[in-house]
Amino acid sequence: MRKLIASLIFVISALLIQTNVKAQNNASLFRHVVIITFKHNAHADSIKALDDVYTGLSKNSMVRDFEVGVSVSGRDTGVIKHIYITSFASKEDLDSYKKIPEYSKLFKLSLPVSEEVTVADYWAKKSL
Repeated sequence: MRKLIASLIFVISALLIQTNVKAQNNASLFRHVVIITFKHNAHADSIKALDDVYTGLSKNSMVRDFEVGVSVSGRDTGVIKHIYITSFASKEDLDSYKKIPEYSKLFKLSLPVSEEVTVADYWAKKSL
């Protein structure tokens, strides 16, 4: 009887853990997307410094996920565009993230070297 109860507890625990993992994977994330088109004369060191600040900020506990990439679109020939995608559990986490002192460095570094900056915030919903 004890083995049966122990087995049932194990199975129920496993199912609860699996359900929790699925719920977390399907949970909505609040995404903050920044696309920076750099000036043609932007120095590689300046761009790397900006990438480094974004990467450093991504280590914050409020950040759920972070991606950085360079556009390889055929439409952007000869233009360097970096895309930074930072994901949060809530809009409030993004608001708190923006208050981190290092966050203000992003503007100091990007304004002199950017030609255009596009920002989009949205709720990402996964359908699996």
